[in-house]
Amino acid sequence: MKYFKMEEIVDKNTFDNFGHSAWQLFPPDSLDMLDNLREFFSAPITCNNWLEGGQFQFRGYRPSWCNVGAPQSYHRKGMAFDLDVEGYTAEEARQKILANQDNELLKLITRMEADTSWLHIDCKPLVAPQERIYLFEV
Repeated sequence: MKYFKMEEIVDKNTFDNFGHSAWQLFPPDSLDMLDNLREFFSAPITCNNWLEGGQFQFRGYRPSWCNVGAPQSYHRKGMAFDLDVEGYTAEEARQKILANQDNELLKLITRMEADTSWLHIDCKPLVAPQERIYLFEV
């Protein structure tokens, strides 16, 4: 990855157990999706911040024992991320992505969660009639 450290996308326990070999928990497209988003915004993006004493550690990969989110969440497959983009509200970031969804840097994003105070992106395969970047609600 170009812009993210492993500690920023996995929880403390996963990092303690796997270290930098935790890359194997992520399909390459999901890591590219995250780096491409950072490049698209040209701004810092926060996923997990537990290493700096912050409150977030399950906004990237979620291990099977984690009780955060849905049991079948794409976070558990290493294919979803909850993010904060510096200088943008979550809604502003979603709208900018939607307005530029044909940009090559955004081609791996297939879904975003609507109406949240964070930016959720994932690369879950779409099913008809879902379109290019599908907005979903939980």
